[in-house]
Amino acid sequence: MNITDAKKAVEDFFNTHGSCAKTATSKAKVGKVYELYCIAKTLEELKATYGVTVQFVGPAVQFKASPGKIDRTKSYFIIERNGHRFELHTDIEVRTLGSTSASTHTDLSAYHEIDIVVVPPSATDRPDHYDVLLGVECKAHANFGKGIVKQVLGIRRELSLLTDENPACLAHAFGFTSPMVPSYPPSEYWLAYIDPKGSNYSQSPGVFGIRFEHWCP
Repeated sequence: MNITDAKKAVEDFFNTHGSCAKTATSKAKVGKVYELYCIAKTLEELKATYGVTVQFVGPAVQFKASPGKIDRTKSYFIIERNGHRFELHTDIEVRTLGSTSASTHTDLSAYHEIDIVVVPPSATDRPDHYDVLLGVECKAHANFGKGIVKQVLGIRRELSLLTDENPACLAHAFGFTSPMVPSYPPSEYWLAYIDPKGSNYSQSPGVFGIRFEHWCP
């Protein structure tokens, strides 16, 4: 990844939304800069696909450096079309499908962190699996390995069940019939990565609705 190009892309994106990201990018490590870059790419993709409007919320670009809960006093984005509104947050712990389905008290496996999530405004600070309409994992690893695939397959399983294809949650909310995803709830799950070798691992995970995106500044 060209870190200089990534920082410039992030700063340009936030400038268009009325906020300066220069301080945030100057202090951020490579992985966090890539996550900010993936936020920009994700929002651009949603604008191109659904024609949504995007609004930045927060006095300055201030995203968490470690996994945690939704904090609406910090930075996030509102995504809206025809009165349907959703929120994009980063580094959020999500309650798993397995923990929701468990008949006994859940243990430390009850929550898993996702780098980027799109959820409804009604989502609690630690959203349930069915609140995640879109999840994005951001991998700035220089060497993409099968361990990454195992990780995202595990998260995909904890978000939904494999079913026949249905219109994605966001597509349905915004009045579209595609993309279709083979899961219930029909959430979308993307894996963004900088190493082009990652594209060699996409076929089998694609069956479970995992979309591979080679996003490299």
